[in-house]
Amino acid sequence: MHGAAPLRVGMIGPGLDVPGGMTQVHRTWLKARAMQDVQIRYFETMSERPPLRWLVKNLACEARYAAALLRGYRPDLFHVHVADGPSFWRKLAYIEQAHLAGVPTVAHLHGAWMEDFYARNAANRAAVRRMFSTVALVMPLHGRMAAKVREWCGPDVPVEVLYNPVITEEFRPNPSGPPPPPTVLMMGVLHERKGPFDLARAIPQVLRSVPDARFAFGGNGDLDEMRRLCTELGVIDHVELLGWVDGAQKLAAFDRAWVYCLPSHFENLPVSIIEAMAAGLPVVATDIAGVPEEVLDGHTGYLVPPRDPAALADRITRLLQDGAQRAAMGQAGRARALACFDNEVVVTRLVALWRKVAARRSDSSHRATAPV
Repeated sequence: MHGAAPLRVGMIGPGLDVPGGMTQVHRTWLKARAMQDVQIRYFETMSERPPLRWLVKNLACEARYAAALLRGYRPDLFHVHVADGPSFWRKLAYIEQAHLAGVPTVAHLHGAWMEDFYARNAANRAAVRRMFSTVALVMPLHGRMAAKVREWCGPDVPVEVLYNPVITEEFRPNPSGPPPPPTVLMMGVLHERKGPFDLARAIPQVLRSVPDARFAFGGNGDLDEMRRLCTELGVIDHVELLGWVDGAQKLAAFDRAWVYCLPSHFENLPVSIIEAMAAGLPVVATDIAGVPEEVLDGHTGYLVPPRDPAALADRITRLLQDGAQRAAMGQAGRARALACFDNEVVVTRLVALWRKVAARRSDSSHRATAPV
């Protein structure tokens, strides 16, 4: 809404130098044209390791935040990036201070283990209910978490789903189609929770039908364990361990892939799936968290249960052997990425939600000061 009064947002989250989903989301937001009428003041709550620097950054952020409130800083709202674990308790303290200062807050839920955090003990459950009853809006990344928030806190809690953003124009389908050999790509840290070892265990079954298939893994993590497992399975010659890839390397990896696979055990709303869809790739992924809102089973790819190498192998084999289906699912996936996850689409919705929160605050203030 260009020309509207500038919206002043105080944002609380990890330092922008910290790798991870929260800062990737924020850095992507800032590139959107839809953000042009928003003034953001960012309070960085943590930095990269070592732990001492991390602790100092947290304390310094809290001091700057408290000082700003004491000096009268009153934005239209605070947007607080929230994860599970200790982060939840730290962010609850920021939200309580904003509440005392009369500034509405938005709690943006990023944690992949929020359900586990809630179930762990009574103190966590009380803290979750306190936060979500205090904020003006709870903003989960997908519908399953929205349903959980309502289950925990009642149907009247204000909840709006906001998807993770991708600058889709950076990811375009390979105009000439992917080159041989048939390649399956996975992007993500090589750790058990991302399911890379499940994909490795699926490789022998795929090779029985597609003997020239290759499997590229982009990400750091337990590279030695992946090499050991692939050697033990006799498939090491069909595997490429790319290490961490970004920028041009990432785009090149998408260009030569036939299928994208992310067989995670735990997720929230993985950005790599959206990137693969924007690149025109069919996706095989696990039916967890927000993934079904990205991958429409049988339309933009396939969903399988987690920890099921046989199901992974079956769906991957189908796609590697059927070029028409690959193309149709890839086109449908790109269309969905453009419609639902493009950065401009997401940020336009975000700013509209912020303005609603700010407007409710303004209306409440006017009612409170109106003459009787």
